[in-house]
Amino acid sequence: HPVRAALAAARDEDRDLNALVAALRHRHEGDAFRRVVYSESHDEVANGKARLPTEIDPVYADGYPARKRSMLAALLALTAPGIPMLFQGQEVLENEWFRDEVPVDWAKLAHHGSIHAFYRDLIALRRDLRGFSVGLTGQHIEVNHVNHGDKVLGYRRWREDGAAGGDVLVVLNLSTYPRNGYEIGVPREGVWHVRLNTDSTAYSGDFADHGEPAAEARPDPLDGYAHRITIDIAPYSALILSRDRA
Repeated sequence: HPVRAALAAARDEDRDLNALVAALRHRHEGDAFRRVVYSESHDEVANGKARLPTEIDPVYADGYPARKRSMLAALLALTAPGIPMLFQGQEVLENEWFRDEVPVDWAKLAHHGSIHAFYRDLIALRRDLRGFSVGLTGQHIEVNHVNHGDKVLGYRRWREDGAAGGDVLVVLNLSTYPRNGYEIGVPREGVWHVRLNTDSTAYSGDFADHGEPAAEARPDPLDGYAHRITIDIAPYSALILSRDRA
């Protein structure tokens, strides 16, 4: 599983961005909705196999790195084209391997309610429930930014019917260092609003709300686009950005 492998790797230099790009672009017979996209499944967490947070950090499965990187895995699954799937317990940072006779421990919701809020917000964006992320509901993806040195990945999502304001930009920092003043190409002019920042303190008290809430595009070509924006992005974090609809 390329997403699990990339996020579970102990060293940043071992995170294979090319494998992530291939996974994001993959589709069956030209149709993204003929595949199910996930970061955890029954086959991967049953029979003594580890949940992703435990695979990331077997000692502190609810520690900072495990929370940060398992959130990135979920974000990749829910922002990729296809049918997203969550496995029971991900939304409360379940770290026990799956057994048929053991139900979800909903008592963990009291401790990991902020992680649950992250999944709620991510699902809302994936379904365009708030009206500014319709691009995530479509077939199309263009991976426009792959920086192997800094471990930054960026891709554009949009819908085939050209829905107004439908472009969504997803940017991930898969490294232990913040990327400040980072430039990335965007397909349209105007103000790009951060719709979700995985470093939000709403998702954990030890996160930092790193970065600005919006970035204005300027006409300076980058990544094959006519405009670029400058962003700050925290370690092991992601931003989902879009423009307001006209």
